[in-house]
Amino acid sequence: MWDWARDLLPEHLWIAAVVRHFGKQHAHQYYYRFMDAIDEVWPEKDSVPLGLITDFGLLPENSREQLWKHHEAALVECFHKPIGRILTLYPGNPAAWLVREDLVEAGGHVDPDTELGSLRHLVNELYPRRGEYASTVQSLSFGRLLKHGKIQFGGPVADLIPLLEKYPVGCTDEERMKVESMTRSLMSGMYMREDRYRSREWPKYFWRHNLGLAVCKPMSIAVGASASFSLEAAERLQQILQRNARRARQYLDRLSLQAKCDLYSPERDEVLFGLFARLTRLYILLMEDPNLWPRDIAGVLLRCLADTAITFTYLVKCGRDEDFELFRKYGEGQEKLLMLHLRDSYPGEKSLDARDAKAMEDQLGWFAPELMDIELGHWAKKDARKLAQMAEMEKYYRLVYTPMSSELHGTWMSLKYSNLCCCSEVLHRFHRLPSYSEPPAFFEFIIAAQGMFEDCMRMGVTKLGYPSAEEQMEVLAWESGEAKPGSPSE
Repeated sequence: MWDWARDLLPEHLWIAAVVRHFGKQHAHQYYYRFMDAIDEVWPEKDSVPLGLITDFGLLPENSREQLWKHHEAALVECFHKPIGRILTLYPGNPAAWLVREDLVEAGGHVDPDTELGSLRHLVNELYPRRGEYASTVQSLSFGRLLKHGKIQFGGPVADLIPLLEKYPVGCTDEERMKVESMTRSLMSGMYMREDRYRSREWPKYFWRHNLGLAVCKPMSIAVGASASFSLEAAERLQQILQRNARRARQYLDRLSLQAKCDLYSPERDEVLFGLFARLTRLYILLMEDPNLWPRDIAGVLLRCLADTAITFTYLVKCGRDEDFELFRKYGEGQEKLLMLHLRDSYPGEKSLDARDAKAMEDQLGWFAPELMDIELGHWAKKDARKLAQMAEMEKYYRLVYTPMSSELHGTWMSLKYSNLCCCSEVLHRFHRLPSYSEPPAFFEFIIAAQGMFEDCMRMGVTKLGYPSAEEQMEVLAWESGEAKPGSPSE
């Protein structure tokens, strides 16, 4: 597929320069004057030259000499004046033969900063494919196809012919937009059909050559959101969150003292206690430490929170005795797998918590590891999406678990928002650069964390007989760029 900015923008630089130099009302006169001259020596009778930079490289040497001999005034007026000095910065461009050294010298010393400034203006104007400038430029080359009978109109499309005859200055805004929309669509198909543009040699040269002409200008751009905030402006939010974290800690302490546990078969209660305690710890960590609020770190914690909340809710609503057994055996199987790796493949190494294979075997029980199965898939033999559906937690799966998996695994969605910044040099096509700048923090991350914790706490109270909270969490709201306590109705 053709990318407008990458593949086609460099091709349209001359036409854009003509529009800028002569103005939109008169540009077509100079464009057609020049292209009519090109028609006289165009070597490919089955195609039409459009004025794209690549077109000019297709003319043989003798044809170039003939053009300069018979149309020098048009070449100077229509090509050299609008863009000749800019193209001296690109000695390998296909239209280099149209830029004569004597004409350049007659105009004075070429100042790269001046010419690059003009070029930046052209590129900036052309960058939006659907913008007025790019549409005007494409409409001019579209007119060449009409003139040479390369486009046949029929049916409803025939109604556009009167509009094309008076475009651009004689059309209303609505008519102009109609013409430009059609030309963009038709020209896109034409570019892909033409073999002469398929190699993209000039666009590749243009963008790669720009790296040596202009230096990168790293610029961090925060993702737009009404509820993003700077850490410096988060003092009030932090106070609210610290109070909520204190309430969560107190609730967990109370649960550990008051919750009932089946001492004969504690497995079910222990699994649920462990999941709720993990959920609470992750929530408290995120609430109390602003260093964990930037997008990448908060995303990792939210992914873990969502995973735990989905598992907890699934087991509360749907868990059978064998599910709790599977959950425990899965964890023990993973521990056995680590023990085997240490024993068989890395006998001189220890685990990250400083245990060797013998110590792990002793803790598992000298005979127990031989009986343990190792499950390499999901503990429940279902994926997280299925668990979320059964637990009626699809909202958190779709809005938290899945998108925040990018932060956990470091996929492209995470890298582009958290580890890369844009180069603001338009001649570098806004490519990305490595950055150590702090990613933005978002209020919605905090809201999601508190929502998952409160949902699981209510689930414990209603389904498991956990004690009710003595103090309700402060509801968070956002107003005029800062957090404030909200009422439950908000």
